[in-house]
Amino acid sequence: MSRFVSIVGILVVSFTLIFSSVGFAEDQAAQPAAASTTTDAAPAATTPAAPVADQSSPAVPAVSDASAQTAPVPPAIPTLKPIVITFSGELAAADAKATPATVTVQDRYGVRKEISLPAEAKISQSGAAKTAADLKVGDKLTVEYTYDVASGKRTAQVITIGESASSKAAGQ
Repeated sequence: MSRFVSIVGILVVSFTLIFSSVGFAEDQAAQPAAASTTTDAAPAATTPAAPVADQSSPAVPAVSDASAQTAPVPPAIPTLKPIVITFSGELAAADAKATPATVTVQDRYGVRKEISLPAEAKISQSGAAKTAADLKVGDKLTVEYTYDVASGKRTAQVITIGESASSKAAGQ
């Protein structure tokens, strides 16, 4: 119980200090406005009084014409370079009629990626060179492709064919 009382006491003191400092800041902001209303020896009729700015809104600094003409130039957007990514999964679909041909690979989590397959892409299985016609739905693939960050396109460079689920079942 004494621990609860001391925590409540600390909170009360903290809130008191916070709210008293807010009032102090408001008093400080009001003092310069009050001091500027006093006039020295200058007659009030010859110089018009400047309107008092609202203390709650920040003052906007005046911009000279010279600084407006020489505005800073924003930095140039960097060129986005393609990155190389390796993706492994099962061949879910292949479209040989598309130009260039495309393969859709699905990983074990269900993530599907459509990757274009240009003629210069290297396809191999157990070290032997293969062609796009050798790819069958269900084949385990490891695809190394470039991802063009600017356009979002994936282009295969190297495809390695692993053992498919159907060939495993046939070998048993």
